[in-house]
Amino acid sequence: METSWLNPFNAEQGDLVSLSTATTAPPEVAKDLLGAYRIGEDAYQAFKEERLETDTPTIQFHDTMTKTKLRTFTNIRMKPRSQGHAKEAILKADRNLFGQMILVAENRKLKMSDVLAHPLGPLPWALASGDGSLRKTNKAALARELERNVSPAEVIPEPSATIIDGMSLVQKLKGNDNTFSQLAGTALSHVVHEGAKSRRIDVVFDVYKETSIKDAERANRSAGTGIHFKNIQPGHNIQQWRKLLGSSSNKASLIKFLVEEWKKPQHREKLEGKELYVTCEQLCFKITKEQWEEAPELKSSQEEADTRLLLHALHAAESGYKSVIITAEDTDVMVLCLGMCHKIPSHLFQKCGTKNRTRFLDITTLSRTLGGSVCDSLIGMHAFTGCDTVSAFAGREKMTTLKQVKMDKTYQDAFHELGRSWEVSPELFEKLQEITCHMYLPSTHTTEVNKLRYELFCATRGEVESSQLPPCEDCLFMHALRANYQAAIWRRSLQSQPFVANPIHCGWMTDEDGKLAVNWMRGSPAPDAVMQLLSCKYVRSCELPKCTCLSNGLKCTDMCRLQTCQNKAIEEEPVAQQSDSESDVDDIEED
Repeated sequence: METSWLNPFNAEQGDLVSLSTATTAPPEVAKDLLGAYRIGEDAYQAFKEERLETDTPTIQFHDTMTKTKLRTFTNIRMKPRSQGHAKEAILKADRNLFGQMILVAENRKLKMSDVLAHPLGPLPWALASGDGSLRKTNKAALARELERNVSPAEVIPEPSATIIDGMSLVQKLKGNDNTFSQLAGTALSHVVHEGAKSRRIDVVFDVYKETSIKDAERANRSAGTGIHFKNIQPGHNIQQWRKLLGSSSNKASLIKFLVEEWKKPQHREKLEGKELYVTCEQLCFKITKEQWEEAPELKSSQEEADTRLLLHALHAAESGYKSVIITAEDTDVMVLCLGMCHKIPSHLFQKCGTKNRTRFLDITTLSRTLGGSVCDSLIGMHAFTGCDTVSAFAGREKMTTLKQVKMDKTYQDAFHELGRSWEVSPELFEKLQEITCHMYLPSTHTTEVNKLRYELFCATRGEVESSQLPPCEDCLFMHALRANYQAAIWRRSLQSQPFVANPIHCGWMTDEDGKLAVNWMRGSPAPDAVMQLLSCKYVRSCELPKCTCLSNGLKCTDMCRLQTCQNKAIEEEPVAQQSDSESDVDDIEED
């Protein structure tokens, strides 16, 4: 009983848990529930004193009472508000703010080349989306382009091992109306089916850490919303399966539950003559029909399943398997496989497509076709041009950069160096600046992004959206730090206990909630002279000479102290922002 059930009356139990659903209350809900009696008592005393015990009450007995609106477990299921209006406001603010800054700069007769060395906005819109999140790119297009260089494999050398992305498999399951025990059995059946022709099967799961560079991406995917399960039991019925998977803590609990269930004799029967390796946080377990045991050689501190898949592939290859099949429909995994396959002494394949149209991508043959230098450069290129943790460049395609990587040794050298160290050297950043300039204007001889921003601004006579210019040098350097950090993690895929630098020093910062957030810039959004004239501080009325906006021939903005003056520009309907040339597609497309 003590191992299977949670004691809700245990004084040492820190969380407040629902008896009926096993849901853990978030701090704000727990605060209201635990303080309900005190809040009600305070409300009663206030009602009595203000309406009954005062000789001349300011509030009459029958006046409307204000609800306390205490939050309960029901509030956990409430949907968050849509961010559509916020996005529209930010887009409009960007358009007005960028133009306003330019007007201020021209009015003060500042050098526009110096002004454009700043992002001229709260965020670098070449790298940030309208809602402040990372810009996305079509990763699947890169996978398609790479895959065109080789035909699908028809024969897989035996013996083979199959390495499976565990959470990708779980996401495909239909969990509703089942118990968690039934789900565990179904999941294991899928695992055995995936590795039907292999003697060894590995299931590799992500590790969900409290602080991660994936925090922004998980927030964008609504991670952390929905119902939280702390103590999953076999007989519990699954309700709202998709919402359950919307929380990182739920997925971590589910992984622990699945691994513990698969160790049980009734589930081990399904393995017959196969070996199953499955990860749970840093540990790895080897499970057979007869027994289970820990596999200390596969214990790893790696966070991403993408990198740990390669670690398991190396272990399988060194254990005598002639071929290793990685089942993961993700472009990141394809890039990692191509970059690392020369270090894995077995024939490497990636399984893609649907169950009706499965294809095996011959990674080893593809790497020979592309060449070692190109494959090694892919890791740096993919990180720099956009992935889950690093923003893409607005309107810039991965395929264009890939073509240059294939042809130009300068590109290969720069992306080969990215991720070798945890720091970005001045020499490497110079190369990355030059590459960025060619991404925006292939014919340019300019090698500095600040100069190119000025040239493009002049060429368009100032009629340009800020997102159409390359990021300024300051913002590009922070982007390079993040890309280098991600590439460094990828390049250490074959190390079980790699050293990982502090992301705070590599392009991220800690927000007010303690989560990692992108640190977009080190300097100010605009020169001080522009910032000082960007808004007036007068609170009574906008009139000369007190209003700095009027004094400089400018319209007042939303940043001015007085919001009801007659000097504000007439608002127009915001023009729809041009979409990037690529859509937000994360995985390898299915045929």
